[in-house]
Parts: sequence; C-alpha cells; structure tokens
Amino acid sequence: MVEYILFLGLFFTILRPFTTLIHELGHGIPALIFTDKKVTLYLGSYGNPDKSFKVVFGRLELFFNKQLFNWNVGLCVMEEKTLAINKQIVFVLMGPLASLILSIVLTYAIVIADFSDYTLAVLFLVNISTYYDFFVNIVPSSRPIKLYNGSIVYNDGSRILELLKFKKAPEEYSIGTEYYNNKEYALAAKEFEKVLAKGYQEPIIYQLLISAYLQIKDNDSALRINKSYDARFRESFNSNDYTNMGLIKSFSGAYEEAVQDYDKAIELNPNNHIAYNNRGYTFNIMADYKSAIPDFEKAIELEENFAYALNNIGFAKIKLGFKGEGLSDLKKSMTLDGTNSYCYMNFGIYHYDNKEYEKALDYFEKAKELDTTTYLLDGFLEKTKEKLGLSL
Repeated sequence: MVEYILFLGLFFTILRPFTTLIHELGHGIPALIFTDKKVTLYLGSYGNPDKSFKVVFGRLELFFNKQLFNWNVGLCVMEEKTLAINKQIVFVLMGPLASLILSIVLTYAIVIADFSDYTLAVLFLVNISTYYDFFVNIVPSSRPIKLYNGSIVYNDGSRILELLKFKKAPEEYSIGTEYYNNKEYALAAKEFEKVLAKGYQEPIIYQLLISAYLQIKDNDSALRINKSYDARFRESFNSNDYTNMGLIKSFSGAYEEAVQDYDKAIELNPNNHIAYNNRGYTFNIMADYKSAIPDFEKAIELEENFAYALNNIGFAKIKLGFKGEGLSDLKKSMTLDGTNSYCYMNFGIYHYDNKEYEKALDYFEKAKELDTTTYLLDGFLEKTKEKLGLSL
C-alpha cells in the first residue's frame, strides 16, 4: 500500500511534469528554429505567469507553476504571429510527436533492457504518461481550452485540421506570407489583397493585411481593410486585433476611440505589452502624461528592453518636468534601437521646448531620414524652421 502511494506521488509530482515539459518543448524547439523572436513555455498553467518561477535561456522563456500538481497542463506561445502555414503545422504537430517518440524509445527500452523491477515500474509509468499526452493531443477534440487571457483554443489535432484548410487557400496566400516573413510588407499587401479579391476572406488574411499596411505606414489602407474585418468578424476579435484597430485610430486622430480599443485589448490579454505601450503613446499625444506613464511602466515590466516604451516614457517624464530621468530613458531606448525615428523626434521636441532650435532641427531631420511617415514629425519640422527663419 505504501509503495502504491509512493508511486502515485512520483507519477504526479515528477513524471507527469516531465512528460508535459517534453511535449511543450516539442512545440518550442521548432518555434525557436522557425522564428527569431521569443518563445514562452508555461508549465502548470495555460499562460498564467503569476505564482510561477521564471527561467530564461536566450529567446526561450519558461514559467514553472510553483504548484507541481498543476504541471499536467502546459502551453507554448510564439511571439511571432505570422508563421507560414507549413511551419505552423510542424510547430503544432511536433508537440504530440515529441511525446510519441519518447514513448517509442521507452517501450523499446522496457522490452530489451534488463532493468530492476523498480526501474521498470518507473519507466512504465512514464510510458503511460507519454502515450496519454500523445493521444489526448493528436485526436481532434471539439472541447474548448480556455487560456489565462480569456481566449479559447482547441487541442493540437483540431488545430492541425484547421491549418490544413489553409493549404487550399489561393497560391497568393503562400506568396504573401513569404513576403511578410521576409519583411517585404508592401509586396505582401498586394498578394493578400488578391486573396481577398478571390473570395478567400478568412480572419488571418485580414490580420496579415492590416499588419502589413501598418508596417508600411499606409494607415488609410489599414483603416479600409479593418472596417471590412470589423464588420465581418468583430465577435471573434482577439487582443491583437483590438491593438491594431486602436493603432489605426491613433494615427487617424480618433484618440478617445483608440483608447477604448486598447482597453479591450488589455482586458482580453493583460500581458499584451504592445497594447499598454500604444495606449500610453496615445495618452502622450493627448498630453495626458500622468495617465501615460503607468502604461509604459507596465509595458516595460512585461518586456524589459522594450525600446519604444522606454522612448515614450522618457518623453512623458520630460513633459512632466523629470528631465533627467526622461533623457536617461530616451538614451537607453536609442541604445536598444538606433533606428527608431520617434526617439529622434522626441529628442528634437526636448531641444525645441528648450528653445535650442538648431539642435532640434538636427534631430527632426534625422527622424525624417529614418522614416518619412513618422506621425506629427512634419509639423515639428515646419515650426522649427520657422523659428530659425528658414524657407520651407
């Protein structure tokens, strides 16, 4: 009886967590290979970083729930959201396959190796756990899985079936995705427009097209596509959808509406650091710097070296009179990302406010050189040249 209880304790505190980790690493390793962005694994939760201890290996981030008995569940999340369909299928499939491969290896070892009874018993329990992980994930299920952020997903088998549907998409979809992954956003947008014109109007097409237009700062086109997307799929919008819609409205001057969209994005995903940064950025434009700073602080808490948030909080601090802290944040932002035109613009605004118009002009012109579409930059350039008596 005692041995039975000990084996059960071993199974639930060590063996199940181990096989769950193997399954999630099966997802995580391809994600690291296919992308150059962060990959996060959660052991013991569906995306909840609270009450967990964090381990980081380069781009791989792991959150281990402090309650070992919760480790029978896990989640792998890629920061990259636009992976090609074939790579997405591999990413999803490799979780169950990692469990299956381990099961086959253990079965072989149990059959041919001369282990002690206790060792065989442990290997047998691990084998049961790995086969369970394989079958419960690979067999499609209609049972929804509710994540920590409130969104709904389905098991690996169902996701693979859904992804296979996209294999039937027009060839322009694959071409556009390839362009998008290579950061050739203008070319990607042309291909995705063709996909929509052919009647293949799935949410992912709208999401990619909106993102592509935002990347090339074509806000009018992003707004046009988002209106159609909103009319068709508003009920299924996720946090990223609301974040993008908010950004479109921020650039269109509809600041109050933009804030409402960011509020919804954060409600759906409290860990959406981009939504916090963009809401704070909108507060900055509205000159509500006191409201902006907590948003930037949260964004930086979630993403420590977030150059845009550091740039934005630096600007807000300067506007509130904390110039030393603000300049320090701007300098750190520029160190992290020396190509951020908004950082140069904010340095220019700092010098403009100090009536150092020549220095301001240098920074504004550098910002213009980096990105001709930088929001509000042309107005600052015009005012600075007027102060210096330069012809426009």
